[in-house]
Amino acid sequence: MKINLLVTGMLFCSAGTYAQNMFSMSSQHPADTLRSEKHEQALRYPSLRQASVTVNLFGSGNFDAKVNAKDFSSGKSRNARISSFFNIPVGSWSGNVISATIYHNEQFFNVREVKNQLEHPQVSEGDISKSTLGLSLNFSRTDALFHIPVIYAVVLTAMSDNLETVNRFNFNGSIAFPLKRTPDVYFSLGALVQIDPSVPFPVLPVVNYFRKLNNSGLQLILDLPQGASLKQSLSRKAWINLGTTFNTYASFYKSSDPALPRHFSYNTIEFKSGPGFEYLLGKYIIMGVSGGVNKIASARTIAKGSNYNDAFIRTTGKSTPYGEFRISLLPF
Repeated sequence: MKINLLVTGMLFCSAGTYAQNMFSMSSQHPADTLRSEKHEQALRYPSLRQASVTVNLFGSGNFDAKVNAKDFSSGKSRNARISSFFNIPVGSWSGNVISATIYHNEQFFNVREVKNQLEHPQVSEGDISKSTLGLSLNFSRTDALFHIPVIYAVVLTAMSDNLETVNRFNFNGSIAFPLKRTPDVYFSLGALVQIDPSVPFPVLPVVNYFRKLNNSGLQLILDLPQGASLKQSLSRKAWINLGTTFNTYASFYKSSDPALPRHFSYNTIEFKSGPGFEYLLGKYIIMGVSGGVNKIASARTIAKGSNYNDAFIRTTGKSTPYGEFRISLLPF
């Protein structure tokens, strides 16, 4: 098996969709939202939308890879990606909400100017595509703990590169305490616990902060650990924004090469920064364009069942430019 799949994946960028996300953020927002507020919440947070299709084009970038701490390959890669997700409401009652999310990513890689430094294994030049599928079941509950409002959430995700086998199960649970809620401010604090040996951070703080900064429509949105942005309304149907988003992604491989594990995954931690523009067509359709710089903070190849820190291949690369087009649907 040629392993250009491993190292070229290092340069694909965060697209603002969640097809391969190690943890789903779909239950990290106010579960006590009134039905009439769902439209506004989905305008603010793309992960709460009914469906989305995103096309990304990335500039050429360099990569360097080490296998078991030894230099083994370097070169250039140019990539593209088409991502989609669809949220399916299942039911809600007495503060409880159940939903499902279907994901799909199709990635395209072009590898060139490869310099292999080991006799075995080696990276080959050429074009290749890779598909990843995912299904998440999401449950959240609004309650009270010692007379303090609290939101509990549980997300179970199954991921695969085909429709026949499941490559990974991921479980996360969270708790959030809404501390302030007014028409102009929302603030909550909590924690997210992830049960999956491949994730880099088993426990993460969760901060959700929204504030209208002035009467002209300028908004500050902190949605940690997923991102932060400033958003300005241009009209009732148009917005510009500037911010950074964080995502983790995984793709899966099977090898017959004796130098590699039989089953392994490629995992990245990515930051995307830049400006964007969104426009609302009619009542439910949103079209958006954005661009900027993508930075992969970490890229590791991990044998199935191993921990994140036990990666046998570690890849580094420079920041690359990206351009994005997205069409989304608001909740019906």
